Amino acid sequence: MRLFDRRFRMFAPVVALLSLFVLVQAFGMIHTARETNKIDIERSSLALAGAMQGHVDRIAGVASDNAYWDDAATAVYRKTPDLAFIRRAWGDSTGDGTNYDGAYVLDPQFRTVIGMRDGKADPAPIEPRIGKAIRQLAARPVELGGGAGGFVRLPEGPALIGMAQIIPTSAHPDLLAPARQRYHLLFIKHIDQSFLDRTAQGLMIKDLHLSANATDEISIPLRDTFGHVISRLAWPAPDPGMLALRRVLPGIVLAFAAAILLTVLIARQGARSINELARQALVDGLSDLPNLRALRLELARRLYDQEDVALCLIDLDGFKFINDNYGHAVGDRLIISCSEMLLGMVGEKGFVARLGGDEFAFVLSGRGAWQGANRLAGRIVEKMGEPFRVDDRTVVIGASIGVTHGARIEVDAGELLRRADVAMYAAKRAGKMRVCQFDEKLDQRQARIHLIETELRQSLAKNEFRLVYQPLFGADDGSVNCVEALLRWTSPTLGNIEPADFIPVAEESGLIDPLGRYILRKACEDALGWDGIRVAVNVSAAQLRNPDFANHVRTILQETGFEAKRLELEITETYLITDPATAGQVMRNLQDLGVSIALDDFGTGYASIGFLRQFSFDKLKLDRSLVVDAENSDAARALLQASVAMARALDMEVAAEGVETAGQADLMRIAGCDQLQGWLFDKAMPRADLERMMAARWERQTVETRA
Repeated sequence: MRLFDRRFRMFAPVVALLSLFVLVQAFGMIHTARETNKIDIERSSLALAGAMQGHVDRIAGVASDNAYWDDAATAVYRKTPDLAFIRRAWGDSTGDGTNYDGAYVLDPQFRTVIGMRDGKADPAPIEPRIGKAIRQLAARPVELGGGAGGFVRLPEGPALIGMAQIIPTSAHPDLLAPARQRYHLLFIKHIDQSFLDRTAQGLMIKDLHLSANATDEISIPLRDTFGHVISRLAWPAPDPGMLALRRVLPGIVLAFAAAILLTVLIARQGARSINELARQALVDGLSDLPNLRALRLELARRLYDQEDVALCLIDLDGFKFINDNYGHAVGDRLIISCSEMLLGMVGEKGFVARLGGDEFAFVLSGRGAWQGANRLAGRIVEKMGEPFRVDDRTVVIGASIGVTHGARIEVDAGELLRRADVAMYAAKRAGKMRVCQFDEKLDQRQARIHLIETELRQSLAKNEFRLVYQPLFGADDGSVNCVEALLRWTSPTLGNIEPADFIPVAEESGLIDPLGRYILRKACEDALGWDGIRVAVNVSAAQLRNPDFANHVRTILQETGFEAKRLELEITETYLITDPATAGQVMRNLQDLGVSIALDDFGTGYASIGFLRQFSFDKLKLDRSLVVDAENSDAARALLQASVAMARALDMEVAAEGVETAGQADLMRIAGCDQLQGWLFDKAMPRADLERMMAARWERQTVETRA
């Protein structure tokens, strides 16, 4: 990263200046070319408009020249117009189409007297085809003998029209035309392609043609005498600017070639570095799988493309133990093996990612994604339970998987990840090595856990916990020589909550260490005045995993002045089995302080003689289930007697918890238990009640002794 930063800082100014120069030059040339094109379009449009107006003026002038004529007036204003003259004078000229291709003489009411077109007589009157444009032209004020012109829309298409009154040029009385009832001479020139080609040739306009509508081409409108657009003259947009640019471009390219080549060589290495950084941003460095960021992007893409998307979060069970005991190298190779296995099982249609640590995920989408994900998750749990061969070691792990699914209309990528995470932790809390599907109940449970965690923090800050104590009685004499400290908590919102509910929350949230120190300190302070009585405090596996736990115990003993030999710590075998090497060291450190260690809940797990010998416990506490079963089962009684005999052989005290009937108490005494605990004798009670109870028993024993 630092190397990339140095290179970037070194070449960034040069690249920026060169890029800016190239951009400015390119923008200038392109802008010049576009302005040139615009100017050419304006020139062409103005020139064509001028040319068309010239055609209008020309046909109006031709009409004026031919109508302002003594012979024309003589031929027309007779009682019977001289049609032969009209044909000779104007009809023959319609054949060559030079100035006009239609000629018509109209009476004072603008009715056709005679019409010629293309050198032939036109039997159809012209006025219905032209319409009101005739009267519009006739109404225009013109000089004596002058003509009017314009554009009209004929059935055949647009045309030029020129019209003038037929009047004599001399003042001879015989040639005077009537002042009002005058005839008109009308010339028409059709605007066809040949006409347009001749017009465009002189203007250097290519492919000029008629167009009914405005298009991407350049065009100008043709308007009739009323100002209505009757057609458009269109031609392809000229490109003289770009043509000029293309001609000079080779020289410009050569001028920039050296600089660009140098820039490319420099940027190439930079691009490689940037691409690698971009790849690393989306890829897990160890497994080469996509990472969490890539997973979010993939989820968003699939939610957008597919109707249904299923997401599975996988957490490896037991990975930490392998990583801590065999080293990170073995742990890394195990992660790689798991990655390869997941890729093979999920296949190409799925998406596999590593989220970090020992967490993975895979995504399926499309029809049947939910069912497919559940089936695949089950097979992965089975496969993960099989031994992995890593180098010369065989290791066993497991997997807890949370499964959820959703469609674009109801969830986004973040919500899918949250739901899968909730389901995955539910699978771990349910005992690991299983698949758990997300549902609303899990969400409610998660919300409750979050509330408990929040209120635990608040209560811990305010010391709102309390301890109660349940005594352990001597099996033979009923004396109290040990009490067990039990934590009680009342949630401000949820009321009284059992330790089995809030202790796991404290463990997962990291609150167990300060909470455990609070319990231990409070128990030591309360028991300072209980001469000769030991205090038993339960310790969770999460506390024991803290390497400073023994030091915390030492500090509390020193600060409270409590004797280490009167402190008894109760632990369960779960932690010892999961991490025996670390557990053994922690126990030795605690016993070096003079603290006693009791194995709690014996009879519910896997403890054996070898296990008990390995850890050298001071006390064995029989679980309530074994006590209850012994009253009704010969096998349970045999197991009870064997457990007590085993403890005796290892020089351990034996306590039975959960004793609720006299029959159970008798069985425990017969089996050889040292201490009994349960509701048969006393329930857990506050410190004051315990002290009153012990004082009463002491007074009673004193009286009995004196008697």
